[in-house]
Order: sequence, then structure tokens, then C-alpha cells
Amino acid sequence: MPFLWRNQQQRTDVARRSDRYIPNLYSRDIGVYEADYQSFIRRTMTELREHRISGHTLLWEASKLRGAGLILDLGVWIGWSTRLLADETGRRVYGFDTFEGIVEDWQVDDGALVKAGALSITEPWAQRLIEDTGVVIEDGIPSALGRDVEFVKGSTYDTLAPFLETRPGPIRLFHMDLDTYESCLHALETCKQRFEVGSILVFDEYLVTNGEMRAFYEFWKKYGFEYRYRAWGLEIMEMNAAMVGSRVRRFLHRAEAIQAQRVLGDGSYVWKVWGKRFWRFWLGAPWSDIRFMLGAVGQRKSVSLEITSLGRLRA
Repeated sequence: MPFLWRNQQQRTDVARRSDRYIPNLYSRDIGVYEADYQSFIRRTMTELREHRISGHTLLWEASKLRGAGLILDLGVWIGWSTRLLADETGRRVYGFDTFEGIVEDWQVDDGALVKAGALSITEPWAQRLIEDTGVVIEDGIPSALGRDVEFVKGSTYDTLAPFLETRPGPIRLFHMDLDTYESCLHALETCKQRFEVGSILVFDEYLVTNGEMRAFYEFWKKYGFEYRYRAWGLEIMEMNAAMVGSRVRRFLHRAEAIQAQRVLGDGSYVWKVWGKRFWRFWLGAPWSDIRFMLGAVGQRKSVSLEITSLGRLRA
């Protein structure tokens, strides 16, 4: 009996260690968080492993969309997520962005600090993607390129509530790509009374534990609604690169995305991959996670979920 107990205890310890580092290239040690949030992260990873998909989470959800309601794309950059959503759903999609970069600093777990103003459509990286995917900029806003989309320019702190006041009905699909914890939590709070049972929420950077995941966790704890995870797959950066027509240029854009921190961060991404932060995930994660992430060079942080009961969202 003591031998069996020790074996069981060892298996439990291994299982707990396997989720100590969240599966992405930032690989934060979740031991820095309070016990309740650690439990939420571990439970999330257990559930997400049952819902891996090979493609883009957002387009997978768009292809299955049913029921009337608003489709909101929050954080669109050069606009391809919004246009492809419209293509896939055959509906009008509303895309929100400043088009001048993120509105607050973004600390990406233990990785780079992305400064406010990064991810502007005027940056060289964006300009190359704009040219290579045929996007046209008109008055500081990407054009619709024939799709049924409406871009709303400005910070969602200023634009989202006034927009909802003039648009009745529930939110059917909510896509979050504002990146930062603060912007994500604000958007969830602003939209809370427009969510309904069956509303689909897609988070592009969900596995950044001090960003979108943290915002959703706090939102869920506050309002006590129920939800279920649906998909874990490719994020928007892969989608942008896929829109490049030239195969050679497409490869170059994907290579540049891997080194995005040299554009957005402090220029040390290349040598940081040899540091502890990078290797502690690859040496400690389950092999199935590693294989899944390698299939997209780490660009799999996009997660979708469905609200299944409203709890106190309408209180």
C-alpha cells in the first residue's frame, strides 16, 4: 500500500508540474499567481487539450456561427480578421482599432514589454504586410476591399459603449485581440449585458496568463456565469501571413513573425530563446503540447468558448 500511494503521489506531482509553465514561447511560471488562479489555469489546460484544432480558431467559429446578433472584432490591425470573418459568415462585421497602436503598455508574461503605440499600421512590418496583401489605407483606416465590414476608429475605451447604444440585439461573436489585460477587461465589462446563452467569445492571446486569460478569469469570477471551451488553435498573425500571395514572401513574413520582438520589444528575442524562460516550457511540458505548438512555431494561443448560462451578467 505505501508503494502504491507513493506511485500515485508521484503521478500527481508530475501532472501538476506539467502545467507549471503555460504552453507558449513566453512560458511564465504560474507559481507567481494566487492558488485560485493557478487552479483555473490548470483546469483550463486540461479542458483545452480536448479541443485542439489544426486551423484558425476564429475562422473555425465563424464557419459554425448560428443565430442572429452582432459580430465584433476588437483589435484588427490591418483588417484581415474582420474581412475574413465577413467572408466566412456572410454578415456585416464591425472592426475596432485605433490603427495607431495599442493604447497601453503590454507586459507579455515573462517576455518583452510591448510599449503603448506598438502595432501601428504605420510600422515597417505592417507596411510590408499591407503591400503584400493588397490592403489600401484611406484616411488612416484600412479599406473594406469589397467586404461587408465597418471599421470603427479609436480606443475601445471611447468607442465601444457609444457603438452599442446605437446597435440593438445580442452579441453573437466577440473576438478579442486588444492584447492587454486592461483593454480586454474593459471590453468584457462594456459588453456584459449584451452577451447571451450561446454567445461565442474568441481570445487571440488567451494563453498569455497576465493578459486576456487573467481578464476573463476575473470577469467570470465576478459574474458567476457558466461557459465551455470549444477550440484551441492558430491565432491571427498566422492568418495575416496566409493572405500574402507570393509563397516566398509568405515564408518571409512567417519568419519575421517568429522574431516579432525585434520589432515590438527590446531586440533580444533571438538570443533569449537560449535562456531559461524559453527552455523551461520545452523541457517541462507534455510532449503532446510541444508537438502541437511546434506545428505553428508557437503561434497557437487562440481559444474560443461559449457562454452556457448567464449567472449575474444581466444583474
